[in-house]
Amino acid sequence: QQQIESLQGKGLLFDNKAHAELVLERYGYYNIINSYKEPYQNVVENHKKYIVGTTFEQIYSMFTLDHNLRNSIMAAMLELEECLRAATAEVIAVSFGVDHHDYLKFRNYRDRYSSNPKFTLDSILGKLRNNVGSDKDPIKYYREKYQIVPPWILFKGTYFSTLINLIKYLKKDEKQHLIRIVLRIPDDVEITEEITTLFQTILFICLDYRNAAAHGGRIYNFQSPHVRDVRISEETIRCFPTLENAEVSAGIQLLLILLSIFKNRQSENIIHKSLEEQLNRHLGRYPNDLDILSGCIGVVIHSAKYVWVNEKTRIYHSNDFCSGMTDGVKRKLEDIDTSIYCPCKRCIQE
Repeated sequence: QQQIESLQGKGLLFDNKAHAELVLERYGYYNIINSYKEPYQNVVENHKKYIVGTTFEQIYSMFTLDHNLRNSIMAAMLELEECLRAATAEVIAVSFGVDHHDYLKFRNYRDRYSSNPKFTLDSILGKLRNNVGSDKDPIKYYREKYQIVPPWILFKGTYFSTLINLIKYLKKDEKQHLIRIVLRIPDDVEITEEITTLFQTILFICLDYRNAAAHGGRIYNFQSPHVRDVRISEETIRCFPTLENAEVSAGIQLLLILLSIFKNRQSENIIHKSLEEQLNRHLGRYPNDLDILSGCIGVVIHSAKYVWVNEKTRIYHSNDFCSGMTDGVKRKLEDIDTSIYCPCKRCIQE
């Protein structure tokens, strides 16, 4: 109640104080207000005040958007991680065998400089050797029964960061083999150094998003520091046409573009679906936030009016629960042929 009184003193409006108390108690003042108030404030006489008309529910809706988007990032990165584990294990097994005594040898990898001692080649291989001694199944089972731990078993207990840094140390042949497995690259296209570097950069961008989501950071306006390393030439665009707008994109829009070059499009689809749902939900209630979200997310958001069409009656409705409608199909109003379909007299006012 004191928090609500303080917010009212700064010009914030409340549609439902009882509900506001519940969500403040559930998620905390800082997580809702301090994290999402910035777009809704301006400075008046050296004091921050809420823009006239801003409501607590509006800020909470932005929090909800980010909360759900964060969950989708985690789900998408888990999907990507699982595919990378399987593909990397396949590459290593083909080149160095399935015995951890063999495939974890230093000479199998290309030693590169790392500014972080935790991610040197010695350190990465050391972590993997330690994991071989895990007392958890299935690693323990394979070690005790077969005296070896195949890479596809060992990698199940490996952190995403360890896996990505191991990929960084793969030699040319192994890294190109991995790229052919996971990226949508034509068989007759040569894998250049630029493509190899881009692939590694994308993995580190994904790791940045995964870590930000895992630690409760804001996602809707998150910018990976590795974005500065994205370099895309016309030759690369010919190989991956969806990268055409990558260098002029930012935020989640850039992440979606980069994920589009993977054979498994599930990670991209998970994020895209959540983003679309949350933008439609929030902007349906607060259309004036379109510019705020466009700038933060890096997406050019086009406003469109959707209706639900009943193919049997040839009537379109403003919502999918209008009385008497069943099996409605969602379509853009601008795509409706009004010479064939008529507006519902109950839910659409001309």
